[in-house]
Amino acid sequence: MTVKASGAGEDPATGNYDVRRVRNIGIVAHIDAGKTTLTERILYYTGKIHKLGEVHEGTAEMDWMDQERERGITITAAATTVSWRGHQINIIDTPGHVDFTAEVERSLRVLDGAVVVFSGVEGVESQSETVWRQADRYRVPRIAFVNKLDRIEADYEATLRAMEERLGAVPLPLFFPWRDAEGRLMGMVDVLRGQAVRWDQSTRGEKFSFLPLPPELEGEWRRHREALLERLAELSDRVAEAYLAGEDLSPEELLPVIRQATLERGWVPTCGGSALGNIGVQPVLDAVVDFLPSPVDVPPVVGFSTDGNRNEERYASPEEPLAALVFKVAADPYAGRLLYTRVYSGALSEGQVVLNATSGTKVRVTKVFRLHANRRQRLPRALAGDIVGLISSDRVLTGDTLCDPAAPLHLEPIAFPEPVVFVAVEPRSEAEAEALLAALEKISQEDPTFHVREDESTGQLLVGGMGELHLEVQLRRVRDEFRVPHRVGQPRVAYKETLARQVEVTEELDRVLGGRGQYAKLKVNFRPLPPGSGFAFRAQVPPEELPPHFVEAARRGIEGALAASPIGGYPLVDLEAVVVGGAFHPVDSSEIAFEACGTAALRRAVQQAGVVLLEPIATGDIITPSEYLGEVVSDLGRRRGEVRGIEAKGTFEIIQVAIPLAETFGYATRLRSLTQGRATYTLRVTHYAAVPEQLAREILRSRGY
Repeated sequence: MTVKASGAGEDPATGNYDVRRVRNIGIVAHIDAGKTTLTERILYYTGKIHKLGEVHEGTAEMDWMDQERERGITITAAATTVSWRGHQINIIDTPGHVDFTAEVERSLRVLDGAVVVFSGVEGVESQSETVWRQADRYRVPRIAFVNKLDRIEADYEATLRAMEERLGAVPLPLFFPWRDAEGRLMGMVDVLRGQAVRWDQSTRGEKFSFLPLPPELEGEWRRHREALLERLAELSDRVAEAYLAGEDLSPEELLPVIRQATLERGWVPTCGGSALGNIGVQPVLDAVVDFLPSPVDVPPVVGFSTDGNRNEERYASPEEPLAALVFKVAADPYAGRLLYTRVYSGALSEGQVVLNATSGTKVRVTKVFRLHANRRQRLPRALAGDIVGLISSDRVLTGDTLCDPAAPLHLEPIAFPEPVVFVAVEPRSEAEAEALLAALEKISQEDPTFHVREDESTGQLLVGGMGELHLEVQLRRVRDEFRVPHRVGQPRVAYKETLARQVEVTEELDRVLGGRGQYAKLKVNFRPLPPGSGFAFRAQVPPEELPPHFVEAARRGIEGALAASPIGGYPLVDLEAVVVGGAFHPVDSSEIAFEACGTAALRRAVQQAGVVLLEPIATGDIITPSEYLGEVVSDLGRRRGEVRGIEAKGTFEIIQVAIPLAETFGYATRLRSLTQGRATYTLRVTHYAAVPEQLAREILRSRGY
């Protein structure tokens, strides 16, 4: 049977739009689990493309950037729209490499559901955990696809167990592998229907057929079906009664219960197959339609009024006032800036003037597009629940809210992690300096995790990002896209500092500025806080001793000085300031004086108490052939790495490790030479920890302190 969808998904352009038949989904996973390959099959089977592209051949439709095709990885989240069973499915294919985790973060913020891809060989990997936690944070319902089951070493059951143990998930396996006596993957077994499914390779998996269940699979099918019914009986009295009475339930009776389990409990319907082998992809599309939510199945989006005093809800209806979030800004060769936008409520038409609630300015929407990788199709308007591309008349940034000027609303912006690696960048000549800075600023507007700043101690231009690969990719864009040659320094770590001990300081400012006296006096107790606490401020001083507006000015002064410590020049974190006393003059005191006094108080506290230097720590997995385990572990010891666990998996060992980020520069090359190119690793920065004292002294000395 052929399962090409008939008729395009209901589109706003046709005026035939039903928001209940819309699905906004992301495809997320660890690097190399097969996300982009799965997306390519989805595009092919839904009739969106007519020739299959392959990641390993550099022809994948969704990996359209030159660097993506060269490296064989996804770097930027790409959007597309397909139709399946009369439903419109907006898909975002996200990167798997940890350096580009911000692309996943901003995608999950605007999606209603996700397909999480696991490799049936490696199981649940470290970046799988990261994207799973991100989806947990945004309460995104998920389905799972266990990929690469055609590989002889694949283990479907072990992957299901790992989902439970490492992710705390409740998988609901709807399929399991059908293998022949030699272990080759023949197809999949449908647990709900009790039939085997075989895909026709002459049509590259476009056609498939349902076959009677082979007798040798009967026992395994019964086990999977009973486990599924047992779980669903917790949710449905009808299923519980049928299960206890030994009655058979049809798929049509069970599908709504599985949908309820997915939406309410976060349980995870699980399919399997091989995207590269063209096996098992259509059931993923069916699961998206059957189990993942439409925009009306998720809670209404909550924003706050422009005065910040009250929360407001917007439902996924074209009748509501407009509320839309710009979740990504991309450079466009023809229009300057393309805004990837999720429309939560209302309608958005070409030529419409909307309010950018974030900046407080009005902008005109000049064009609206349906997106497909780096191509687009013009639309007259977009409606609630849709994901589209926009061109605007004025500057709009990532995280900005576009809304109806008559009903202003702020949607919660997207939180992005701070950069952990910096490199110095300089132009080849003075004449190119302006062009270099302009190119870097443009990229930083697109990518909120790419920061550009000047080093206070050296005057160098620094760019910061999430890792070596992230910076390498973005700086190559400066050369290739913006045509600005430049030189790049060695990568350096984004250290931080905190107070070494509690200290109380008294700071007094008494001077004449512009012919007028400026007086302020503060007594402040500073103390270090536990890691990750940030900055806290309190005042324990009566208003008659220090009026509230002077206390607030002191807070601004202290907080402003946290950006650069007087000892190492690094940001100060995890400390509390408590104003316990002070004095003011009825004529000569001002907010400016108290702000300056607050800054001076912090600097004095740092010099008196001293600092602890903090460095980013990366955690993750190293997968190495067993024969190289000793060399890899010894090398980790030399790099101050901490081995947290070793798990044997066939002929490979998975080492769980924590290692200072500073020790990972150039590690890819070293690991390749140790293991003849056979080991791989994934590390991501998870926390900061104190640098050993001797090493901290050396780092601060190298900075000139």
